[in-house]
Amino acid sequence: MGRIIRWYNQNRKIIWTVILTIIAIIALLQVLNNYSKNNTKDKSSSTDISTTTYNNDNYSVVTQKNIDENTSNNSIALINNFFEYCNTGNIEKAYNLLSSDCKEELYPTIEEFKQRYINVIFTEKRSYDATLWITAPKRNTYKVQIMADLLATGQKEYMPIEDYYTITIEEGEYKLSISRYIAKEYINRSINQYGITINVLDKKIYEDFEIYELEVINKTGSKLILNTKENVRSIYLEDENNLKYIAFLNEIPDNFLEISNGMTKTLKIKFNRGYNPTINIKSIIFEDVKISNIEQKQNITIDL
Repeated sequence: MGRIIRWYNQNRKIIWTVILTIIAIIALLQVLNNYSKNNTKDKSSSTDISTTTYNNDNYSVVTQKNIDENTSNNSIALINNFFEYCNTGNIEKAYNLLSSDCKEELYPTIEEFKQRYINVIFTEKRSYDATLWITAPKRNTYKVQIMADLLATGQKEYMPIEDYYTITIEEGEYKLSISRYIAKEYINRSINQYGITINVLDKKIYEDFEIYELEVINKTGSKLILNTKENVRSIYLEDENNLKYIAFLNEIPDNFLEISNGMTKTLKIKFNRGYNPTINIKSIIFEDVKISNIEQKQNITIDL
């Protein structure tokens, strides 16, 4: 024991130097190891954010149905071509990919398409990420995230532009509806009641609302007011589950729903119904109809 103590006293500086060096090396290795793990994680996260993927191209997120591979491939090819034409300034070719409904409703001319879409969205080269969102028998809708093309600009995209693109087939060709517009559907349902004829002509379907076009003929012998606005929830759609979708009466001028005797008026009424092809609308209801020479208000229901 005395020899050990004497040896320690003679060499304690060397011993402690070796011990402290070993501790320092171990601590350094731990720091480097942790840094390496964190750096790898950060790189992985960054890659996940910037990589565009198209997993499950043929599976709908909302309706939870598959489309066939051929339809999926043609749909994605159409969107790819649309972006290529828009990015390269080939506006006419991009415009020709739009559906006739989309042109009629939103962009009747190439110049309007250029001013209101190309010059607004494609201010720089764009890339996109598309997810099949809603399937329907004659059309499929994709949720599209429109982003800056990182490979072209080298810039970080903070807020992608969200849109919904709907693919339809016209005369054997795949066509595209953009700007959240889905399609036009003809309805052609009528009712004649109290001397009032209402023809429901069609509806324009958007991702987050619907616009119904109606023709109203007044043969009551007096002024007709389809809604007095005393009850702002008195014009609505009702679906097969008895859920109601209220009209945006706040967007309608006060005299818009007034029709003089003997007159015919075409109306467009917007309803707060989001796109859902799996649930059918069964009727349009007017609960606050006023005929000037009749004190009591009337209720008109049009079955669809």
